[in-house]
Amino acid sequence: MQNRSFLLPLTGAVGVGILIGACARQLPPSSTGTGLQDNAQAQTTSTDANTNAKTGNTIRNAAQLAQLSATYADLAKAVTPAVVNINTRSVVPGRVLDDPFSGTFREPDRQAQSLGSGVIVDARGIIVTNNHVVKNASTITVTLNDRRRFAAKLVGTDADTDLAVLRINAPGNLPTVPWADSDKAQVGDIVLAVGSPFGLNATVTQGIISAKDRRDLDLSRIEDFLQTDAAINPGNSGGALIDINGHLVGINTAILSKSGGNQGIGLAIPAKLARNVSGQILASGQVVRGWAGIAADDLTPDLAQKINYTGTSGVLVTGVASNGPAASLPWVRNGANVIVSVNGTAIESVGQMRNIFTDAAPGSTLKLEVWQDGKTRTFPIRLVRQPAMTVTPDNSDNSNNSENGG
Repeated sequence: MQNRSFLLPLTGAVGVGILIGACARQLPPSSTGTGLQDNAQAQTTSTDANTNAKTGNTIRNAAQLAQLSATYADLAKAVTPAVVNINTRSVVPGRVLDDPFSGTFREPDRQAQSLGSGVIVDARGIIVTNNHVVKNASTITVTLNDRRRFAAKLVGTDADTDLAVLRINAPGNLPTVPWADSDKAQVGDIVLAVGSPFGLNATVTQGIISAKDRRDLDLSRIEDFLQTDAAINPGNSGGALIDINGHLVGINTAILSKSGGNQGIGLAIPAKLARNVSGQILASGQVVRGWAGIAADDLTPDLAQKINYTGTSGVLVTGVASNGPAASLPWVRNGANVIVSVNGTAIESVGQMRNIFTDAAPGSTLKLEVWQDGKTRTFPIRLVRQPAMTVTPDNSDNSNNSENGG
């Protein structure tokens, strides 16, 4: 079993990184001509051209590689000014210890320091980062790429998605990274990781989007990660995933690793989710989500066999909240209830179903397709506002894990 490692700030100076993506299918002409590029074009032979034609232009000649390199360089130059370093300080309470000679005593409190990164998404000083980067911080200092430093105000956090929003008061308009439509990102799209791993500011690494819709990893309550093999290490949390146009595809959040360092599996919160959450925090200081009040478990083959369920998708309902809208539905009390689909979308996991509920606005009516002891029925359910999910600027963790569905 793989160890799951958040990119938590380490003791001492550790940075948080940023992913920057480039779609392999779209390589615009470089805006910066170089001697290297010109020389490469001059040295291109007819053999190169013939080989390129025979292989359907899948093998790049030297000129094309030079153009690709220039594209990466242009992206890095455009994005790194909008990547900031976040320095936090917090007070760690001393432990209470028992001494056989002097009795109980309390160790003195100590100061803890950590470094992370963030992405400027608004020229007026709005920065998006991870909640775990700034959690419990007593002071937050943001350092821009030009080395100017500013005290940051915590606008709000959302522990469910591990996101946080900061604000700094800096003169003039700050450089920004515009949001991308992360729904259009595809597996195989090239990405660059830019950030401050181990405190090494403006580090750039390259990889691809390895997978989408990664859920049920127990890293946060709401999960819908983009997976990338771009090198991400402790200190890369809070950064950005960018496409070929220099747009923000995701916010780096975690790695899966046995060693604690990069092993090729990095996870980023998709831009669609990050933009929605940060926008709500800025607008009202809270994140409003739909809630059905359903508790459920993933349906394993053994469990499906036990209840005589032969379907290929679904989650098993294990309970409903008495104060939730699901309490009024006609559940089978002494049998099995399997939610097969929601609004026509086949349900593969509890995490997927929870995301559908939380993405919907309170007051929305969804259709549940439910298998009940051999018969399939469809129930409408009107979602209500998810309870106890206000966003607090004091970094407290208000995640509501009283039920396992949504």
